[in-house]
Amino acid sequence: MSHVETTLTHCANCGQPLAGRYCANCGQKAVALNPTLHDFLHDLTHELLHVDGKIFQSVRLLLTRPGYLSREWFEGRRARYVTPIRLYLIFSVLFFAASALAPSVYVNVTPEDRAEIERAPEAIQRAAEVDPRAVAERMGHWVPRAMFVLVPMFALLVSGVTRSAGRNYPQDLYFALHVHAAIFGVLALSPLMEKIGGQAAGDVFDLVAFVYATWYLVVALRVAYGGSRRRTFGRAAIVGLLYGIAIIAALVVVAMIAVFV
Repeated sequence: MSHVETTLTHCANCGQPLAGRYCANCGQKAVALNPTLHDFLHDLTHELLHVDGKIFQSVRLLLTRPGYLSREWFEGRRARYVTPIRLYLIFSVLFFAASALAPSVYVNVTPEDRAEIERAPEAIQRAAEVDPRAVAERMGHWVPRAMFVLVPMFALLVSGVTRSAGRNYPQDLYFALHVHAAIFGVLALSPLMEKIGGQAAGDVFDLVAFVYATWYLVVALRVAYGGSRRRTFGRAAIVGLLYGIAIIAALVVVAMIAVFV
C-alpha cells in the first residue's frame, strides 16, 4: 500500500470518504498534498506504463484482430483500451501527415497545351490556370474535414445492414472509427513505401492495402455483429460499394472546391 493510500482518508476535492485510489463521488485520484520524491516517481512510472500499455495493446488489437475492439466496446469492457475516437485521431493525423510528405507530380504546360486551353470553355481555362501546388494544399485542407461526414455515413450504412444485430447507431459509430483508424494506419505507410522503392513499390503497396481493407471489413463485421459467412460477405459488399460511391462523390466535391473556390 502506498504512502498516499495510508494517509489520505477523504477526497481533497469534494471531502467524501475514500475507499480506494479514486474518489467514488467525483472521480479524482488520491494524491498526496505534499508528495515525497518516492510518491512522485511511483505515480509517474505508473501513469507512463499504464498509458503506453493501453496504447500498444489497443493498436496491436486494432490492426491484427478486426472487430475485436468494437465487440469489447459493445460489451462495456473499455477501461483497458484507448477510446475509438482517440485511435481514429491518432491514425488519421499520421495518414494525412504522411500524405502531405508524399512525392507530388506537377505537369508542365507546353505551348501546344496552352493553345488547346485557350480554345476551351472559360471554366476549363480557369481550372487549367490554377497552380497544382495550391490545389493540392486546398485538398489536403478539405479532405480531413470531409471524413467527418464520411465516417458517420459509413456508420449509417453499417447500421442499415446490421439492423438485426440490435445495435444502436452510436455503437456503429464506434465500429466505424475503429475500421477507419486501422485502414488509415496501413495507408500511412504508402508514401513511405513510395519514397523507399519508387512508384512501382507504392503501387504494389496500395494493392496490398486495398486487399487488407477488404479483408478487414469482412472480418470486422462478422466479429462485431455476428452472422454467417455468406451474410457477412453480403453486408460487406453493400457497405463497400455504397461507401466507395460516397468517397468518390466527396473527392469530386473537394476537388471542385480546391479548383474553383
